[in-house]
Amino acid sequence: MTALVFGQQATPKSEPITISSHFVSIKPEDLNIYSKESLPIPNPRSRQSRSKEATMEFPPFADGFSEGFPGGSAGECSSWAAPAPARKMAPARKRIPGRWKRIPRVRTPAMEATRVAMQAVEVLGIVDFEKRNRFYQKAEELEAMDANDCDSEEAKMTFLIARAQEVALCRKIARTRPEDVVLRPIELSDTKEELVTAEEMEARFAGRKVSHVAQLQHFAELALKHYNARKAEHNKFDLSQALTSNCFSEACGTTYAHVNFTAIPQNNQSDHPMKRLFFAELMLIPELQSCEDAEPMKVLQVSTINDVPCFGGCHEIRRRIDHKMRGVMDYERCHACRDILKHPKGETFDGGHNSTRMPYYSAI
Repeated sequence: MTALVFGQQATPKSEPITISSHFVSIKPEDLNIYSKESLPIPNPRSRQSRSKEATMEFPPFADGFSEGFPGGSAGECSSWAAPAPARKMAPARKRIPGRWKRIPRVRTPAMEATRVAMQAVEVLGIVDFEKRNRFYQKAEELEAMDANDCDSEEAKMTFLIARAQEVALCRKIARTRPEDVVLRPIELSDTKEELVTAEEMEARFAGRKVSHVAQLQHFAELALKHYNARKAEHNKFDLSQALTSNCFSEACGTTYAHVNFTAIPQNNQSDHPMKRLFFAELMLIPELQSCEDAEPMKVLQVSTINDVPCFGGCHEIRRRIDHKMRGVMDYERCHACRDILKHPKGETFDGGHNSTRMPYYSAI
């Protein structure tokens, strides 16, 4: 390909300059298209313009017509100055995954208050009049229930107390407006590891009114009988005091009972025998409830806990769980019982490990 020749001294004005390979004729007066003034001015803010400017190239010059350009022969000058060779721009940086981090959006107090208010509305469901009226109707239905249908006076008193609490709650929800609802943040805590003696536990329950006394005594006797059947003669115990118990059902329908009681060694000649604090777990066998001669409660395990660390139940708190769980099951603590009922380490008993506590809200 024949190179383009620049400069007015190159050829007469009547003769055109040709490119032999393309047969294109260019007149000298048309050569100002490469003048410095006619070059496009790129926008410095445009990345596309910068890259175009960096890659723009100019045609080569003939050897005989380089005098008019910088670096040509001395004393010669041209009316046209060629632009300096452009410097190529560095390529744009590419984002490498893992090296850049998004700045999290900050939640303002106003945004948090709005979110909490909307959550309260969704939880309580008291947006319109129809939903409010539903709680009033439920309260009236509870008040219309006859307490005389209860089997005993004790059951009647329990029903009246529970009905009064439920009616008051329904009416309070119906009267509550969404803007009056305050949701408190959940506070996580844990039960403490304790070393409790039998005498200390008896002192805690001194003067305390215990419900279901007959059932508590029966559970304690079954557990101690199970314990003595597997011990030697000199290691057997007699029941001293049944302290507390709790019956609850799991989500699968299995019913368990946890019991605390104290016992003293048999054939003890000392005036002050050393008492022991016991924990026992029992399970209900529903098929045996209809049999008069069979015991429906099966003893799963009995152990002494006054000489080892023990833990109260977590039913009244939301436990801080740092270990890895199997779904919602926390096998370190009992979430069905209250703190007053003491347990050994969680892996030694079967029931009460559901950390949501949903199946245990009816437990007493």
